[in-house]
Amino acid sequence: MWLLAATVALLLLGVGSNAQDLDPSTDLDSLGNNTLFNQWRPRYHFSAPAGWMNDPCGAFYDPHTDLYHLMYQWHPYHVQWGNISWGHAVSRDLVTWTDVRSWRGDAATSLAPDKEYDHLGVFTGTIQPVGNNGTLLAIYASIRALPTNWRLPYIPGTESQSLATSTDGGMTWKKYAGNPVIEGPPKGWNITGWRDPFFAPWPEMDELLGREGKGWYMVLGSGIKGVGPRIPLYVADEKDLTKWTFLGALWEPKMNETFGDVLVTGSYGYNFEVSNFFSLKDSAGRLHYYVTMGAEGGNITSHSSWSLWSEGQVTRRQNGSAEFSVMSSGVADWGNLYALTAFHDTKQDRRVQWGWSEEEMNNYGVRAMGYQGAFGLPRELFVHETYNLSPSPRLNEKSSAVMTQHSNGTFSARTLGVRPLSNVVKALRSAAKRKYSIPDQKGSSGSGVSFLRPWSTHFSLRATLSSAKGPAGIIIRASRSGQEQTRIIYDPKAHTISVDRSKSSLIKQFANYTATGHFFAFPGEKVELDVWVDGSLVEIFANGRFALTTRVYPSKADAEGIALWGDAKWSGVQVWEGIGSVWPKRPENSSDRLVWDGPEVTGNYTYWPGW
Repeated sequence: MWLLAATVALLLLGVGSNAQDLDPSTDLDSLGNNTLFNQWRPRYHFSAPAGWMNDPCGAFYDPHTDLYHLMYQWHPYHVQWGNISWGHAVSRDLVTWTDVRSWRGDAATSLAPDKEYDHLGVFTGTIQPVGNNGTLLAIYASIRALPTNWRLPYIPGTESQSLATSTDGGMTWKKYAGNPVIEGPPKGWNITGWRDPFFAPWPEMDELLGREGKGWYMVLGSGIKGVGPRIPLYVADEKDLTKWTFLGALWEPKMNETFGDVLVTGSYGYNFEVSNFFSLKDSAGRLHYYVTMGAEGGNITSHSSWSLWSEGQVTRRQNGSAEFSVMSSGVADWGNLYALTAFHDTKQDRRVQWGWSEEEMNNYGVRAMGYQGAFGLPRELFVHETYNLSPSPRLNEKSSAVMTQHSNGTFSARTLGVRPLSNVVKALRSAAKRKYSIPDQKGSSGSGVSFLRPWSTHFSLRATLSSAKGPAGIIIRASRSGQEQTRIIYDPKAHTISVDRSKSSLIKQFANYTATGHFFAFPGEKVELDVWVDGSLVEIFANGRFALTTRVYPSKADAEGIALWGDAKWSGVQVWEGIGSVWPKRPENSSDRLVWDGPEVTGNYTYWPGW
């Protein structure tokens, strides 16, 4: 019997699971391909049918067909990155999904590397409806040389930007005969990278820059060696989106620069990937400008790359370009959700963000699993506003909030808000097998409780925490013996929310570091936790302005226990357990054969691993 030294409200229920007990001493690399396909597989998150997946791309709403589309970087028949193409799925509601053509084999491929300028990869990009006839336009990073990495000398000609169009609702695509439309980076830039085009029409930017006509704007992720990361900005006239003009860099951060305390605002690193540039309106209709980016090379051990955002003031430079002056900066996800990109959902008039959660198995046992990667829940980005704050020294620090003092002496805080899409939340919870409401309660330190029964591996939990005297939180994926458990911790003194994975799995080859994020609760503010557990995938949201994604891989089939712990008050606790698959046309096991690529395909294994 394992005891937790804290007051715990234990929520008990046994549900069916496809997981099996795994002996931690078993060599998972010796197991057969796909034998662990359903061991930790998410059900209600977006994922490829099988194989490797990474960045989301080509997310958009098509008003001609009333369909949402989502593409993803894909390497079918393999469990490692390489030979990147775009997989493709569609949805009516961003809840349930259907693979384009079929889930079998590589049938869901939308764009594949088949030209000289992209023969080594169709990297991340954007899709937009253009004109009034249903035409869709994709702009993607076309790759003709590898490897590409900010640490390595850049091979000239590695990356270019290319177009493809569809006239049948995205079912088939034709690459532009004049590709690539942007052959290389700005003149004089000794780049660390130059990829992941993000483009859209932007009337507000036309007005700000004083442009006549309607412009479309594009940003890329980039950096200059020995100088710092960059977001180059381009413009094209809507009448000809094959001709793009470089305007300049949005702003010029130094290498590994931080806006404020690195543990609060993050580090810009040395190279940006998957950059976005957009505007949002606050509750009063005022416009605010934001960038999001994946920063590579940060100076925090657990963040060699991480997802950041900044709000800035945008002004017109003398040369007609836009200058972005940072006002606040923060971390978009404090865990492993990366390559975040967003689109304007014109049907619901909201900005929807997707991100990729890689596996954290350290490449151990991945062939037995038969796939790698999934996306987090779709998120809404919005201007988060908090009013009537009392003066405090912390309000004057450089942080993730822009502070405004009002005539009555109080302050308001503005930051980039994030929350799971409300309609997705409602649909998933409505489809759960069971819902439980737990009576409000107050914990106290010093007592213990034994975990006696299991819970679920696919559930959602909502809880409000207040009056915490010290660390308090939620335990998930706990085994009956207590040998395995994952602890979500809110620490009011350290101003953090973290996930302690030191006991998440008895399989020691898997990552078990603690994922930690900054969360400052304003005086008197309660902590509203929104937790989503889906097999190995764990997402935590708090108060509309905090997100953390991570992975856990228990070895025990009964690692389904859940508990509240700590000296704190708990209210509004609800649990929705047994959330099922969002892929109604896929079988539960959609695994496929794995293929080994020889040296002639992989450039003698310098381009990518063979499996």
